Amino acid sequence: MRTSLSVLLFSLFITINTFAAESVRLFEWSPGNTLAPLIIPVRSNETPPEAAQRYLRELSKNPDLMELFEGRTPDLRLEGFKPLETNSRETRALMIANLPKDYTKNSQRVVNFKKLFKQAKHTSYILPINANLGLTQTETRELFQQVAEKFPLMVAMGGDDVDPRLYKQENFHARNITTARDQFEIALIKSYVSQEKGFLLGVCRGSQISSVALGYQLIQDVHFHVGSEVAHANDWHDVEIKDTKYNILKSLADSSGKMHVNSLHHQSVIFKEGGPLQIAARSHDGVTEATEFKNGRGLLLQFHPELMNNELGAKILWNVVQQKNRVMPRSCSKVF
Repeated sequence: MRTSLSVLLFSLFITINTFAAESVRLFEWSPGNTLAPLIIPVRSNETPPEAAQRYLRELSKNPDLMELFEGRTPDLRLEGFKPLETNSRETRALMIANLPKDYTKNSQRVVNFKKLFKQAKHTSYILPINANLGLTQTETRELFQQVAEKFPLMVAMGGDDVDPRLYKQENFHARNITTARDQFEIALIKSYVSQEKGFLLGVCRGSQISSVALGYQLIQDVHFHVGSEVAHANDWHDVEIKDTKYNILKSLADSSGKMHVNSLHHQSVIFKEGGPLQIAARSHDGVTEATEFKNGRGLLLQFHPELMNNELGAKILWNVVQQKNRVMPRSCSKVF
């Protein structure tokens, strides 16, 4: 009798948790004009097309976001929906959209990320800007939880400046800020990092907003605050690679311990000791060029490996995938 009761209670536990997990389900959305499928959260009481309509409707109501889109709602057809498969978790990469071009076939960074991840036998997906539009706080938490559970690699891409108010500074040099977008990304990154189920790659703005999410501040304008000894805004320069616990970049440095990288930024992270990050690279003027997570679950780069169009850029992303595989919990290791 006790055994039967235990089995019944266990079955009830699994049923309840399965239902709770599926109150928001992730669907692929392939409208036909994007470089990779979008990931859309679908409530239990709506169909995928209704969820997509909800997202576009709420987007059109948000002045902050519509300013980013220059007043035009993205042209996305309500078709091409299918549930995100329960298997193949280990070979997924999720890119966080932060610019309107990420919804089109004109994003070179998405083209290159997709190509390089494909070489590592990974399938690329795109998370729409503020993908939680129209969701409750509870549903948003479920969205974040499922992103961490189903995507072992998440990429915060380059883009506009982060609102300085989000790292407790006045705005003196930041431009093209969109506060609502930044708040969503910070909340998503905090959740992803805290769950420790995947690997976070941050590139340029992605490095900066990830660092802000982890409690760091930013230099608002390198030229003004640091000087012009190194051309950071649009050039190539050497960075000195530092020893870290996992040395994700170290094997790619030249004989002098340096790496020649592209540079497309005017802001950078203010590194501080004692936090969750280790310094992994600096430029000659002391600007932070790369940090690694102390737990091995993240790499934040000020430069753009996906836009280098050379062997080094490809090798950096290959090392990211390999490091992700080292620290990623396998889907079969889940304990009930």
